[in-house]
Amino acid sequence: MNKLITILRKENFMPLLEKAGKNYDVYLPLHDKKNGIVDFCELSYMSEDYVLNPGEKTRKSPKFIFFPQTEKIFDFEYIKDLQKPDKVQIKLKEKTDSSEKDIKKKIIFGLKPCDTAGIKSLDLVFGEGDRKDPAYIQKRAGSILISIGCNLIYPDCFCMAVGGNTFNFEFSDIGLADLGDYFVILKKSENNEVAEFLKENWNFFEERNLSISEETKIKQLISNSEEKCRLNWKEIDADKINIIMDKNFNDKKTWKEVTNKCISCAACTYVCPTCVCFSIGDELRDMDGERYKCWDFCTNYYYTLEASGHNPRSEIYQRYRNKINCKYNYFYKRNKILYCVGCGRCIDVCPVGIDIREVVEAFL
Repeated sequence: MNKLITILRKENFMPLLEKAGKNYDVYLPLHDKKNGIVDFCELSYMSEDYVLNPGEKTRKSPKFIFFPQTEKIFDFEYIKDLQKPDKVQIKLKEKTDSSEKDIKKKIIFGLKPCDTAGIKSLDLVFGEGDRKDPAYIQKRAGSILISIGCNLIYPDCFCMAVGGNTFNFEFSDIGLADLGDYFVILKKSENNEVAEFLKENWNFFEERNLSISEETKIKQLISNSEEKCRLNWKEIDADKINIIMDKNFNDKKTWKEVTNKCISCAACTYVCPTCVCFSIGDELRDMDGERYKCWDFCTNYYYTLEASGHNPRSEIYQRYRNKINCKYNYFYKRNKILYCVGCGRCIDVCPVGIDIREVVEAFL
C-alpha cells in the first residue's frame, strides 16, 4: 500500500511564514553574518545580514520565548501622607501596558528535538502541578513547535545518552525531515491549533505518495544521525544515575577536582534549555517602582546567600554539585525524566572548557 506524505517545498517556506506572521509571532534560527552566530530571532529580523539557517544548532536555547530573561511582574507606587511622614503605603498600579493585553500566539520553526524536550521540562516547572506561572502559561498557550530532525551532529551533541533522539518528535507539534529541496512532515499533533494552521495554509503544502527512494533516504538520515550521536557519549541509565549521585554527594575531593576551573560566569546557565533559576527584584524611580523577575544561576555565590550573611553553598564545588544533581538527580526523582537534554550548549560556551559529560563520568 502506498503511503501518503505531506511535503513543504523550500520555495514555499518563506511565503508560508510571512502569511503565518499576520496571526502569530514567528521565531526561526537566523545566522548573523557579522558575528557568525545562529540564534532564534523574530521573523522581522530577516535581512541580508540575518539569513535563515535551520540546519545549525543555535547558540542559545529558545527558552527565552516563553521564559524571558527579564520580565515585569507588576508596577507599584509609594504613597506618603504629609500629615504622617513616618508612614508609607505601597499601592499596586493597574496594568496599562497594551503589549501585555494582547499576546500573540507563537510559532517556533527550526527547533531541534532537544529544544522541544527542553520546552517540555519548562512546562513541567511552570505550567503543570500546583504552582503554575500565569505569565508562562499565557505565552505558551496556542504555540506551535515545529522541529527538524538533526542531519548535522556536533561533537558536543549527546541527546541519545540522556534518553533523547536526533529525530524524536514526541514534544513537537510538527516534526520535519530535511530532504534537501523540501521538508517531509513525519509527525503532526492532533490538536486544534495545528489542524487550523495546516488548514489555513494548506496551499503551501503538497500531499503525495512516498517513494521508495525517499523512504530509504529518511531511514538513512535517521540511522546516520543516531550513530554519530551515540559516539559522543555512552547511554546513561536514568534509573541508576540519581542513585549514583546520591551515593557520591559527599565525595568532596572529586567534586572539587571536577569543578576547580569553574568561574561562576553563568554562560552555561544562560544557553541551557532547562535552567530555570530566577531572582525577583525591585527597580525604583522616585515614588514609582517595578517588580521584575530575571534569570539567575545556582552557581552564583549570591543566589544562596542568606540575609544573615550565611551561605549554605559558599564554595563553588557545592554550587556546581547542586547544578549537576538538578540535571541528573532531583528532577528525575520528581518527573522521571533527566533534566539535561544533551544539547551540548554548555560545553560549547564554557570559557574554561568544562565538559558536563566528564563531570558526570567522574562518578560513574
